[in-house]
Amino acid sequence: MFSFTKSFQILVVLLFSICLGNAAMKPAEIVENFDLRYYHPQLLSLKDLSFEIRVSNLKESVLKSIPLSKLDDLYYSVFWIAPGKYLIEVHGLPRGYVELKNELKALIRNRLDYVLPQKLAPKVRSYSLKAGETKNNLSTVIGTDETHQRGINEIEIKFNKKGMLRSFVTKSPMGSQKSEMKMSSKSWSNNKWVVDSIIVTSTQGVQFTEMKNTFKYKKVDGFGFPEKVTVETTQELQVNNKEKKKRKVVSEITFSNYQVNKGIARKRILDQSAKKQ
Repeated sequence: MFSFTKSFQILVVLLFSICLGNAAMKPAEIVENFDLRYYHPQLLSLKDLSFEIRVSNLKESVLKSIPLSKLDDLYYSVFWIAPGKYLIEVHGLPRGYVELKNELKALIRNRLDYVLPQKLAPKVRSYSLKAGETKNNLSTVIGTDETHQRGINEIEIKFNKKGMLRSFVTKSPMGSQKSEMKMSSKSWSNNKWVVDSIIVTSTQGVQFTEMKNTFKYKKVDGFGFPEKVTVETTQELQVNNKEKKKRKVVSEITFSNYQVNKGIARKRILDQSAKKQ
């Protein structure tokens, strides 16, 4: 049997290890630990997914650039299969307009991360990581581009004491950008974290931009996917070092018609590949 003294020593060690939290980990381990605890449906049993995306105000913006009086509907269809192949289609435009369709696809491509979040570790792997200071219960990982060949030469990532990502800062000669996240676990997320909101602020020259993304989710066949993302964008332009011009735009990105593991995406992607051959 353990003596009381021995048991007390073990308890102290365990408590000390818990209190150390991220401080006991190497920078790369902190990032990998977050990835393990973040919700990635594609790492569960999701193999085949299709859905539609609609963006408010998109039709009005497109109509300003093409000689048409109206568009009945303008939306995206997205098809994804494991481990990561996907296809984006634009619907609602007349035949042709290939360049415009490619621009619209590029506009939405980064939004796919809302549905199928990518791991953080691969995004920062090419940087030299080191531990920064711990302040206000936030530990910091600093990444530096030692090759001096990347557009972003420094990143700064902050995690709370639970290992949850709280902010991500990028720095480049053109300016800086900061993303601040709020996360929580949901009834369908298997105790893993899901993003509730992201506030992105950037400064480039005399222009300051703030973009707030607020997420609403729905459960589909045991998985959780975004149903709507409300985006509030505010831009400020400094004029003559005194006057500020301010503009605010609110838009909504709606995700619908989720089809999970029904083989629809695989069939569509294979059919599209066959047409190109």
